[in-house]
Amino acid sequence: MRIKPVSSLLILLGCMLSLFAKAQEPPSNKDTETGTVTGKVLQASNKEPVPFATIALLNEDDSTIINGVAADEKGAFVLKPIPYGSYIIRIATMGFSPYYTKIKPSSERPLWDLGTVMMQSGARTLKEVTITGQKQMFTMNKDSIVFSPDENFLPGGTGMELLEYVPGITIDAENNVTMEGKDQVKFYVDDRPISTTGMDYNSYLQNLPSFMIERIEVLKAPPDPVEAEQALVEGRTNIRYINIVTRKIQFRGYSAAFTAGVDTRRNLRGKMRYNLNLAPFQVTYFNNGEYNSDSSYLSRTYFPQTAGADTSYLEQKNFRTNYNFNHNLNGRYELKITEKEKLRGSVTLGWTGDGSDGENNSIFSDYAQKPTRTINQENKNRRNGYRAVTDWNYMKEYDVPGKKLEAGFNFVKSNGNGYGNNDYFYLMTEDTSLQRTNRRNGNWNMRSNFQFRNVLEGSKYYNLSTSIEMNGGHNEALANRKNVNDEELLFAPRLSTNYTNFNQNYAVNASFGKRSRELGYNFTSRLGYVGAQSEEDYAGNRFNNETYEIRTSMGMNYSPLKDHMVNVRFNPGIQFFNQMAVLDSMRSRVPFKYTNFSPGINLQYDYKDQQLTFTFNRNIDRPNPDQLNPFINTADTLNIRMGNPNLRPAFTKDYRLEYLIQYKSHQLKAGLEMQDAGDIISRYTSVEQVGNTIYTTSTWVNLASRKDRNAYITLNSHLFKALQNNKGAFNANISGGLRYYNTITDGGEDGKDAVSEQFAHVEGVTSHLTVWAAYRIRVFSVSVNGRYNGPRYYAQGRREGRFHSGLKGQVNLFQRKMNIAFSVENLFGSSVRNSYELTNAYEQYSNARRNVRYLSLNITYNIRKFTKLGQKGPKEFDEEGREDFGDERGGRGRR
Repeated sequence: MRIKPVSSLLILLGCMLSLFAKAQEPPSNKDTETGTVTGKVLQASNKEPVPFATIALLNEDDSTIINGVAADEKGAFVLKPIPYGSYIIRIATMGFSPYYTKIKPSSERPLWDLGTVMMQSGARTLKEVTITGQKQMFTMNKDSIVFSPDENFLPGGTGMELLEYVPGITIDAENNVTMEGKDQVKFYVDDRPISTTGMDYNSYLQNLPSFMIERIEVLKAPPDPVEAEQALVEGRTNIRYINIVTRKIQFRGYSAAFTAGVDTRRNLRGKMRYNLNLAPFQVTYFNNGEYNSDSSYLSRTYFPQTAGADTSYLEQKNFRTNYNFNHNLNGRYELKITEKEKLRGSVTLGWTGDGSDGENNSIFSDYAQKPTRTINQENKNRRNGYRAVTDWNYMKEYDVPGKKLEAGFNFVKSNGNGYGNNDYFYLMTEDTSLQRTNRRNGNWNMRSNFQFRNVLEGSKYYNLSTSIEMNGGHNEALANRKNVNDEELLFAPRLSTNYTNFNQNYAVNASFGKRSRELGYNFTSRLGYVGAQSEEDYAGNRFNNETYEIRTSMGMNYSPLKDHMVNVRFNPGIQFFNQMAVLDSMRSRVPFKYTNFSPGINLQYDYKDQQLTFTFNRNIDRPNPDQLNPFINTADTLNIRMGNPNLRPAFTKDYRLEYLIQYKSHQLKAGLEMQDAGDIISRYTSVEQVGNTIYTTSTWVNLASRKDRNAYITLNSHLFKALQNNKGAFNANISGGLRYYNTITDGGEDGKDAVSEQFAHVEGVTSHLTVWAAYRIRVFSVSVNGRYNGPRYYAQGRREGRFHSGLKGQVNLFQRKMNIAFSVENLFGSSVRNSYELTNAYEQYSNARRNVRYLSLNITYNIRKFTKLGQKGPKEFDEEGREDFGDERGGRGRR
């Protein structure tokens, strides 16, 4: 759709406002507005410690739990971080009366030492305990959103399904995740990059039962300290970090959960979770199995555009049946050398398998759209493999508060094999009747880091850290095919690949600063090297990418008045980039060399619950080896994927201005964004015809430039009301927003066919809305949810709006040991994801009907048994002191 150029008034207004904006707060000053509570719990009768007592931080207004921690074996505890404000501390354990006190951490008194807390005997039985059991599931502040569901929130669900309830999250048909319109989202598991699990986020969340997730955190800074240093010097603000915190047992004992489910789509699922804590040993096992016999329907229509010739088209419908199973066994060991020196180690073994049977119906037509040929194609794919992970962390704290030494080592090894059978394969010749491809792959990843932090006089400190990461792998696909008249399969080297890769990443970081709310500062410097090498045997292609970079960050914070805070940060840096492709088929070299200066500035001003931020950054995005390597990937029989060795790095200038205001659990954002990018790396699909066969080829191209102008407003709101008389609660979450976009794309010479005239300059308004509400009373609960993502135009077409809805009811029986959940998905009919693409080479309509209206039933059974103080405790431990939050911390508490 063609539009008139947008007026520069909006941009001028943004630049004027930016003069008054202040920088994003650097991670080094993150805890200047948080406090700490310490103490020791003893028995009043004999002055003996009370081990494993639960310390809860309660909201002063409604007594909802915000954070929590368990005391150690000697009764000592440290609860942090606690945002400045007024709270109630509750200390409770079996056999003693609860202890309550008020605290008010502030800049004048950030540390609250409760000293020795004497617990008075007050024996209670579980029948006397009033189980409120209902808590505020969402915690929002200016720097994070935390979602803390209970174990029975989504019986039979997966981590990916649970993620959809987080405010601002959007998941498309291919399970790509965006956050509030920001296309860069990084995932972590228990504060570590998800790569340390040996899986990508899609595989991990699809195979993780939802009851294994304690909470989901959306952060502005990485939770991993190694990557936090990198984020600080790069200064990128268009990234959101999602941390998946898994459930663990703090008490000695075991727990298990079993889930069985069925739905009217003929899906069967079974899941199990088992935790065993023998201190210092822990064992965790979980699995996820699912058979899906009616899960997807895809219809596509291609119109190849050929100037001066007739237009033919292909209409294709695909049906697929699939199953998968995943097992994970994890063993942990924690050695306490001293009270301040610990060694933690874990070994994880995982094995997985999946398969699918597909049926493709393709109709080829002439220019008059009269069918000329019909092809029924069947395919079968099977895959299985294993994964082994070892992870070790050493931590030492010194007598000087804040002085700490940490070191970590992680190694991942995975291997897999499988095969694919395709009946009637029409790629290289039109009479090919059968192809079998045997696949093998293996990957390894090693990560090591070291960090030393020292505190000097006058609140000054310095950090020294190093990190090393190396990974490599191979991917082999050997194809055999036969024609209609052949009697046996013959090896097809043109369709076979043997791809290997090796990557290296080294970095050294040093920082110096002063922590002070009144006037603090930080200087950080990073030296880094990134290398990527890859090679493909059959095509004879080799690639080598190298980047040397020097990054620095200089920031300061200043608080002239009690409720005011100003942060300023500069991020100058320089990068030396070298890319070399050697193509054996062309007997030629394709080199690219760049020197890139990457400046950045962040300005942030905070006043009470309001925040104004302006950022500017210039960064480089390199093509990865898979995007460069031109070997043919024929995993999808009529859709070929290959790389482009002529890809160049993309350079992006990013300007952002945002205003945020927060009132309790309600957050409103409004902002302006401007992005100028050159040599954008974009995937482009072309349509080709060989004889009577039409197939698509997807590759990567450099679009010449793109200019994006955006204005947005979003609202995240969580409502919580405890119903003490009914022993229940009401929870509701609303997340929505509007975004105006104006995009101008120039395909240039390389990507001239990838951008059509119709969509080269587009504008419009898109929206998103997520509503979830739940009412719980005693053992019953009912919830309703709806998710809408509005339509949007892109440089290659239009994505239609999508809507999903659901209704769920559940009941907890036998003292919460059994949960029965019944749900109706897609209340208003099918969930159809439509899209339209138009380039200078082809036109395509497609829709994917993944979920029609269906009913589902899931039953979960829980078992718990714990041992405390050397005696066997009840099967259900102290509900009032532990069940409310257990290890489920609503804030950014650390274990």
